[in-house]
Amino acid sequence: MPGSVKDEQIFVDSTQQLLDDQIAHLQSRIASTTKAPGTGTGQDELEREALLDNLNQQLHAAQAARKRVCFGRLRFTNGDDHHVGRIGMRDSNGEIVLLDWRAPQAAPFYQATIKEPMGLKQRRRIAIKSSEQGPVVTHVDDENFEGTDPVSNAGAASMESPRSGRMADILATIATDQDAIIRSPLDQVTVVQGGPGTGKTVVALHRAAWLLYTHRERLARDGVLIVGPSNVFLHYIDQVLPSLGETDVVLLTPGQLYPGVRTTVQDNQDVARIKGDERMSRIISAAIAARVRIPHEGLTVTTTTGMRINLSNHDIEQCAKGISRSRRFHDGREPFLRRVLQQAARNVALETGHDPDDDDYCQDLIASIVEDPAVRREFNLMWLPTTPEKVVHQLLTDELTLAQAAQGILSSHDQRLLLREPSDPWTTDDLPLLDEAADALGTWIPPEHRAEEAADYRELQASDAYQIKPQRSMDRSTSLAERAIDDREWVYGHVIVDEAQELSAMAWRAIRRRASRKSMTVVGDLQQSSHPAGPRSWEQALSWASTRMHLHTLTVTYRITRQIAAAATRLLLDAGGDPPVLTPIRDGADVVERSLPLTGLADYALSVGPSDGRSAVIAPDSRVDQLRSLLTQPNFGFDDDALDASVSVLTAQQSKGLEFDSVLVLDPVGLSLQHERGADVYVAATRATKELQLIIPE
Repeated sequence: MPGSVKDEQIFVDSTQQLLDDQIAHLQSRIASTTKAPGTGTGQDELEREALLDNLNQQLHAAQAARKRVCFGRLRFTNGDDHHVGRIGMRDSNGEIVLLDWRAPQAAPFYQATIKEPMGLKQRRRIAIKSSEQGPVVTHVDDENFEGTDPVSNAGAASMESPRSGRMADILATIATDQDAIIRSPLDQVTVVQGGPGTGKTVVALHRAAWLLYTHRERLARDGVLIVGPSNVFLHYIDQVLPSLGETDVVLLTPGQLYPGVRTTVQDNQDVARIKGDERMSRIISAAIAARVRIPHEGLTVTTTTGMRINLSNHDIEQCAKGISRSRRFHDGREPFLRRVLQQAARNVALETGHDPDDDDYCQDLIASIVEDPAVRREFNLMWLPTTPEKVVHQLLTDELTLAQAAQGILSSHDQRLLLREPSDPWTTDDLPLLDEAADALGTWIPPEHRAEEAADYRELQASDAYQIKPQRSMDRSTSLAERAIDDREWVYGHVIVDEAQELSAMAWRAIRRRASRKSMTVVGDLQQSSHPAGPRSWEQALSWASTRMHLHTLTVTYRITRQIAAAATRLLLDAGGDPPVLTPIRDGADVVERSLPLTGLADYALSVGPSDGRSAVIAPDSRVDQLRSLLTQPNFGFDDDALDASVSVLTAQQSKGLEFDSVLVLDPVGLSLQHERGADVYVAATRATKELQLIIPE
């Protein structure tokens, strides 16, 4: 395809100017339409409101496109040549400047494969980053379709190009069997199992692009959730799927699944094993059930004004009758307390000589007695509302609460391991527990309580007698992704999980609730699992999918050379792991092993790094803080800045799914001991496409 980064920058600049002109034009039209005097007729006002809605929608779309107006280019065998972007644009002569990604002519950008090129000669993805001066084209990835043999070693050839810091395009590596994965039906759980470098992630993302285009109406309505192993990984893939810039995709790590809590804190292996075990769901259910304390005898409450409220054992039994405890906790609380309040009012009316069937009188009584602190206390204690955070926090910090809930489920030894200090922060393995508790509790919105009153007993209100459960907000001023990310009960149209072997049984339960339509793409390598509660088989992890699960296995690795594969396999075997079935098809440099003082690591890493490409230092978790103080040059990047530096400094977990031209594995023995079966050292040793060095710290 003619044109380079410089040429695409010229195009982007001109398109950006055209976009700015369009925004100014729309703003002017909105201002003039708003100020225009009306005729006074209802029809005129309706038409003006409709026009303003349309203009504002166009303005919102144009402003949203500013950061990345263009992301692709299509060159067809018939000579047509079009750029693709977030919105469609024409010049002053009416000629097409930019194809809207949703337009039929843009379909090949998402749907074309080598098996079905759809008339394409070449497809280009244009990577852009924002700057104060405007969008900057950082690199382009071209995919050729003419004369490409789908069973050739195009994937191997693509690995010879320098890494760019973002995931490269498929680059003509989609073979016939992989094409079947991409185009598999939406309404199934597609599982892609494969070792390092087999292309499972890039195939899954190509499938995501295909689904987003082919089923865009459904997915735009319900959204797509992508779960990746780390923020670094999500940053890595952010330019692979241009339509992710739309408002219908949510990208999260497992540590971000529960709204309102974000954490990267890890438990030790023994604690993570227990928290990830599915038995924790039974413990949480028991802890919540214990909060229902309906008395088996009668109840008498004396209000501050001297009024006596009597409820017999039969009264309370009748109030609880028919309220199944199998339903969510707060769903049962509302009807129970409503009945208790109504029965209490009827009893008071009867005892004071009033008609218990007088609804107006009883409602006035309810409004009066519910304000009494003694009534609120006694009634609330029968079915005390709570939050997921309180349930899980009490389980993990209160020995008696845990012992009662875990009786017959966890040993006393495991219970002691779970207990922690009340001031300890949430961990990533706490989030599935919070999600489990939230699901078991159901929705409860605590009312605002008066400042002078104790918060613990302000939950009960007169409105509890006739409260209508609030419905999901449909605020259209926010995007679908913004609404979905804050709504724990949101069910997505499709869910993509990468590095899925790292999810515990409890984490899978949280994912399942968000994918109840059983429309998923799951990719991973069970041999690379480092979570102690990770699945041993996909059937175990996805048993709920039943016949909807379809497993595909990739064994040919394009990324790693035979030399790197041999070294990584040796490290894995030495650590007690089982190597996956892997067929490397490239030869490369021998793996280097050398001793080095950490004080010399910075100079050495810069001296051996590729001149045209990127490298990484992958180290044990325990050494990262030390490396921050040693690798202070701007060439080195940590955490969210890692991919924008020429040398990324990462933990093994952060490096999952990433690839580099050259990798220095620091302290392979330390990495081998970090997780069971050597998963971390294997991950670290399989990130390089060309050169791997094992550095033994002196």
